[in-house]
Amino acid sequence: MAEHPNITIAGNSYDAMAKANWDYLRDELLADDVVFHVPGRGSLARDYRGKDEVLGYLKHLAQSTGDTLRMEPRTFLVGDDHVATMLRVFAERQGRVLEDTGLQVYRVTEGKISERWSYPDNPDAVDAFFTS
Repeated sequence: MAEHPNITIAGNSYDAMAKANWDYLRDELLADDVVFHVPGRGSLARDYRGKDEVLGYLKHLAQSTGDTLRMEPRTFLVGDDHVATMLRVFAERQGRVLEDTGLQVYRVTEGKISERWSYPDNPDAVDAFFTS
């Protein structure tokens, strides 16, 4: 059975982030009007709108962790225009380690990511890790 195209798109986004392939992510995977919803109470929590803001956010995460940030998909749940990814998140920063699991839900429109919601298991730990 062939993989659902929404799973391929979500999976390719994790691969692109891991390889810092920002051009591929921007040009092939993100819709022009993409929105990433980042939860929490930390300085990074807000909605990021458009390719420039989304890529700026993702690059900041990568750079602030010395490129150690890894989002490892474990399971995909797929529908006609959404895909949910249960994942493991790992990063190191300033001598500290972040290990979390969570869920990310993508809306896919015309073959591109148009929206993403993140639901970390421990949002307070994620906020503290990236803001201190």
